[in-house]
Amino acid sequence: MKERINRILHALNENLFEREEIVKLTLLTTIAGESIFLLGQPGVAKSLIARRIKEVFKDGNSFEYLMNRFSTPDEIFGPIAISKLKKEDKYERITEKYLPTADIVFLDEIWKAGPSIQNSLLTVINEKVYRNGQQEIQIPLKGLISASNELPAKGEGLEALWDRFIIRYLVENISDPNKFNIFLSTEKIGFDATIDEIDKITTTEFDKWKTSIGKVKISDEALNVINVIRNYIIKYNEKEDTKKAIYVSDRRWKKIVKVLKTSAFLNDRKTIDLMDCFLIAHTIWDEVEQIDIVKGFVIDAIKFHGYSLKYNLSMFANEIEDLNLDIENQIKTKREIIYYEPKVKNIDNKEYFEVIDFSPYFYISKSDFVKLSASQYQTFQLWSRDLYDRKRYEVKRINPTTIRIRSHDRWDGNYSKGIDYELTKNRKSKTEIVTQKPHNAIITAWDKKVSIISKEIDKIIKTIEAFKNKDLASLRNNIFINQKLAALAEYNLNQTIDSFALEKIKVEKLKKVYEAL
Repeated sequence: MKERINRILHALNENLFEREEIVKLTLLTTIAGESIFLLGQPGVAKSLIARRIKEVFKDGNSFEYLMNRFSTPDEIFGPIAISKLKKEDKYERITEKYLPTADIVFLDEIWKAGPSIQNSLLTVINEKVYRNGQQEIQIPLKGLISASNELPAKGEGLEALWDRFIIRYLVENISDPNKFNIFLSTEKIGFDATIDEIDKITTTEFDKWKTSIGKVKISDEALNVINVIRNYIIKYNEKEDTKKAIYVSDRRWKKIVKVLKTSAFLNDRKTIDLMDCFLIAHTIWDEVEQIDIVKGFVIDAIKFHGYSLKYNLSMFANEIEDLNLDIENQIKTKREIIYYEPKVKNIDNKEYFEVIDFSPYFYISKSDFVKLSASQYQTFQLWSRDLYDRKRYEVKRINPTTIRIRSHDRWDGNYSKGIDYELTKNRKSKTEIVTQKPHNAIITAWDKKVSIISKEIDKIIKTIEAFKNKDLASLRNNIFINQKLAALAEYNLNQTIDSFALEKIKVEKLKKVYEAL
């Protein structure tokens, strides 16, 4: 299937320049049985693309029409059958060679059509049914391609018809100078595409494909991406500076998924993958200014949330956190520490420490005390109880509440050794964390848990790597999506691998903590 579609696309793109994406999207939408709208100025190959698409279908009929405000239903759906009106009093149209009998329809300047035409198009596009007089006929329409150089006008009741066009695409002039030069040098660009008969799609095949496309599954990754995009849209619409809200109906999401399923089927897959999800960017904008915005929504959803459900990190993060708490509780205990500090006495707005049993001098000022050295004596003044008498002594600190005093007079007998004196002190307490080694049985249990977590993480990382190398080959070869976007789809996987590796480092660090005790 994939090779066949590639051959068809190659034929459709012959002598076209910078039109590869729109050709792919038009073919995809048509095979999905949906409709596409091309926005662009005249002369950008909108009608040429539509005419070539009809060549894809074997024995297919096409119908195209340039709308104007004077267009009538007769010109689109066929003239009234006068004979039936006269003889049978039946109001029916002769539909042969008009829209109701066509496989591919191209309607240019569609917004210029009148209400009667637009109302009929609603059921034609959505249900593939046309009401001809008193009977409803099932029409063979596979794809309706519309075009205009403007978007539908506001307030004219065109919202329902606009919603029917699932793919919307802005077609612009050739931008690459080299391709433009080749375009100018090409003598003739035909409207027809040369597609091998063996590659053309028959009606029987088309109907069979519809059944197969309906059986394509939606992966959890795709569902997650869709829901993330919906949330982005809700938040965007809630912003105060949003000029025009983005509205995507439930019916439209259903149609979008159908296009994604078709992409998966034509890429020889039975499940929608992340690359298919890039197509959503062409389906949810209403204004040209929103094109880049919704493209950003889609890219961010795929890049950062694509595989967030497939490989769940939270389970390991919770296990590691539980292990961390268990280690903390087992190796660390609280202990109350009793300690003493000198008691401050305020006298005449100055702070002093009282020296016990040292007479007649009782006090050392706090400012002098903090200067005391534990290694050598320093000369300071000690004050008597009434602070009217003072004498110089050599003092050093023994501990926070004890000082050693010797006379400043070298002939004093206490000069050489000094005498220790306690300061009046306050009893204090504080709580500190004490680390202890737990029982060997507990350490053995921790080792086992660390080993299990590490091995499971390694297993998942290997699984992701294998998934990248094998299963993700399809990401890099989606026929409807630029291959460069595969890197964005893979980004979330690489990010997930890094996240698992970090969790493994965490658990290894925990092991080093208790091994170091």
